[in-house]
Amino acid sequence: MKEASEVTALVFDHGLFIPVARRLAKKFKRVLYTTPWAKGFTTINDCVIGDGFGDIERVDDFWPMKKEIDMFVFPDIQHAGLQLELEAQGFPVWGSRNGDSLEIYRQKFHRILGELGLDVPKFEPVLGLDRLREHLRDKEDKYIKISKHRGTLETTHWRNWDLDEGTLDYWAVKLGPAKNKVTFYVFDAIDTPLEIGGDTYNIRGQWPSLMLHGDERKDRGYLGAVTARADMPEQVQEILSAFGPELGKYGYINQWSMEVRVKDEHSFFIDPCCRGGLPSTGAQLMVWENWPEIVLAGAHGELVEPEAQAMFAAECVLTMKTAHAAGASLWGKTRIREELAEWVKFGGCCEIDGAICFPPDDSHGEEVGWLIATGDTIRETIQTMQERAKLLPDGLTAGVDSLGELLTEIRQAEAEGIAFTPQRVPGPEILLSENGA
Repeated sequence: MKEASEVTALVFDHGLFIPVARRLAKKFKRVLYTTPWAKGFTTINDCVIGDGFGDIERVDDFWPMKKEIDMFVFPDIQHAGLQLELEAQGFPVWGSRNGDSLEIYRQKFHRILGELGLDVPKFEPVLGLDRLREHLRDKEDKYIKISKHRGTLETTHWRNWDLDEGTLDYWAVKLGPAKNKVTFYVFDAIDTPLEIGGDTYNIRGQWPSLMLHGDERKDRGYLGAVTARADMPEQVQEILSAFGPELGKYGYINQWSMEVRVKDEHSFFIDPCCRGGLPSTGAQLMVWENWPEIVLAGAHGELVEPEAQAMFAAECVLTMKTAHAAGASLWGKTRIREELAEWVKFGGCCEIDGAICFPPDDSHGEEVGWLIATGDTIRETIQTMQERAKLLPDGLTAGVDSLGELLTEIRQAEAEGIAFTPQRVPGPEILLSENGA
């Protein structure tokens, strides 16, 4: 295995993990970056992602230069066949391989939960939108999900018929003639405020001894504490023990995140993240000093333990309002101060004349990335986050308020016996002070 400084890597992505490529570029000799773009009518928007950055090279076709590449990195799900083919050709590959099926196919994941002896959330599969209408007519407080086509439908909270009937009408238009070919999974709500998580990586069934005990406000904020695996909540340890061998069957080599809802003596593993978590990836890129070495060794099937350069990390979602005209989004554009650049993790973008530019992408709304802060205490981490948020340019906003909500949830969990950190967890009032004091 070459030293990191001698390695040429290709990152195969869908646009969200440009920060992974740029982090590897700090140690690797050369980092190439590509996204799927080819279709009958190619667009600039598809071909420009990852272009223009000085530390990575956008390539449209890596096959002619395959002999120059030492390893491949797939930080996202999909393309298992390509990963296995490259591995068969002798290339080291960081990627989930067919382990991504645990995230993509919901019924498979819940079947495996039962086989592993873990709690299985209650749900009902319903084939077709017409049947879903009848099923939901007298139902309240449900969560609706589908498999595979996450870009078509994210998890949706069904309150009741009176409030959400229009959602079904919208889906009928969106799905068109395919509306009765889709299987919907209708989950019971888990009545608990306690949600815990873990963010780490797995190398062919092996877990590192350190990971992030992470709590998330969905799509808004994240707070993670560097924690020994042996000190993680017992509910998370149970999942790690159960899924380690399962991931080993796939030759899994990638990041791994868990969301676990705790109710009384039950703990429900509700969604596996068989890729880089969003949030949590930015935190790991900045907390683990030896991240490039972790990926390099992992692609070769070797587990390297992480080296922490801080004890806590926070992420706040970055949003940008872009103009809308005739129903179509326009390009977004911003410039970031040099001292802030390392701590802003943008996806779906390119760099043109020193500006970060975002081609229209309605699938992600106004979210463009994450602002990161680290520290050796929660207070220091949040204070740093507040200071960095003030340096953002006009038009770019960080959801710092979500950290206060997270602190409330973490303290509530600790009151229930689920420790987040040996340090004292401050209350949300620290965000009310300009300096977090």
